[in-house]
Amino acid sequence: MLRVLNHLTWKTFAEFMHLSTVRSPCCAALFKEVDEPLHLNMSELCLSDEFLQGNSDVSEGHFRVMYEVTEVPISLPFQKPPADKPNPKQGIGLMSWSKDSRYIYTRNDSMPTALWIWDIHHLELAAILVQKDPIRAAAWDPTCTRLVLCTGSSHLYMWTPSDGSCLLVKDKDSFCCAAVSLMPESSEYSSDD
Repeated sequence: MLRVLNHLTWKTFAEFMHLSTVRSPCCAALFKEVDEPLHLNMSELCLSDEFLQGNSDVSEGHFRVMYEVTEVPISLPFQKPPADKPNPKQGIGLMSWSKDSRYIYTRNDSMPTALWIWDIHHLELAAILVQKDPIRAAAWDPTCTRLVLCTGSSHLYMWTPSDGSCLLVKDKDSFCCAAVSLMPESSEYSSDD
């Protein structure tokens, strides 16, 4: 559970629950990471026989990672904390406010593959991002309302209030994204560099 306090009175003004099953009524967008196989139509290509023999597996094993918008009810992957380990991770393990203080994201350590995004203006759940792998890090863009997260794979995942998207950063065999750090807003840096 996440409790949001009033900064003047220190009293709770909102409580957000992280339930393992999300049911209606729920206005939140539910984004679930899926692999979609790439289908390459090679019938129209003019390739030499030598190339085709040496590269017979060109279209095999290639996937496009994307978010699929799902409907409620949905059961989120849930892990019980190990009883035999001292001080198991429990509760909210990741949390941060957006730059404009409109949104807050949370990750419950019992559901490490789900990132919850809460709309503070409406005091309701705005979105849930369900990944295939546990979420390692997340960060808000300091210039706009955009969330970037990683799972230790070769992809970066992004969410804005209008959509969710996945971006292949590098070849999966040579790159692993394990942390997200965005540069602070500055006139010295440019995305054109």
